[in-house]
Amino acid sequence: MIDSFHYCLSFQCPLLPYQIKVPQYYVQNSHSAIIDPDEFDAVQAEIERRKKLGRPSTCNSPFSAKIICGECGGYYGPKVWGSNTKYRRVIWRCNEKYKGDKICRSPHLIEEELKDRFLTAFNNLMSNREELLENCRLVISTLCDCSEIESEIAETRRELEVVSELSRKAIYENANLVIDQKEFNKRNNAYLERFRIASERISELETHCSERRAKSILIKTFMQDIKTRLRVLEEFDEKLWTVSIDKVVVINDDCLAFHFKDGSVIEG
Repeated sequence: MIDSFHYCLSFQCPLLPYQIKVPQYYVQNSHSAIIDPDEFDAVQAEIERRKKLGRPSTCNSPFSAKIICGECGGYYGPKVWGSNTKYRRVIWRCNEKYKGDKICRSPHLIEEELKDRFLTAFNNLMSNREELLENCRLVISTLCDCSEIESEIAETRRELEVVSELSRKAIYENANLVIDQKEFNKRNNAYLERFRIASERISELETHCSERRAKSILIKTFMQDIKTRLRVLEEFDEKLWTVSIDKVVVINDDCLAFHFKDGSVIEG
């Protein structure tokens, strides 16, 4: 399928006194995607999630903005131990551990241990794959549905149109008739306030809708991935971690709570 752009590329030929316009075309499905579309959507949703959390979106680690301290609620971040020695290693520790008057007692985590625990939790989750997939479908149909939000957006947009027309009419009357200016300002300010409230509500609703669509994309990507997975995962898969884990809460040394995107929680 070929779609033509609505504009042309223009350039000046040194041998001619006028510009040459060359039509530009956009060709769909002309070659295989460099990145799988579902994986691309999942990554974009994760970047957007981190932005909303105020966390860096450029961090290369899949564990960034995923691990939460069960004691203070702070995020875990990477720390280097023994940086100039042969014992150098990277651990993950609560970023708020030493920031308050009271030291957070949450334990640090070693990446390999975290990966192993994820494997155990995921394999437990996969013990009943059909139930897992059904849970995913239920989450998509209930928590990711945007129909009510879209209806409210449409209704609020109609409110904007009504207020805009009332304001336009008031301005026209003020310009063509003798009207008390205090009364005009009071009425027009009321229209402006209604317009502001409606505009902010639309922005809020669109954000909610965008969040639900992003969640739906992640869950669908998760579903597609586990459909083709073996029931027993033998090694850590970064992509699977990204699309399946919502967060990990560090409860204590012996217990991590893995919150999966379908709503399941596995402690291990």
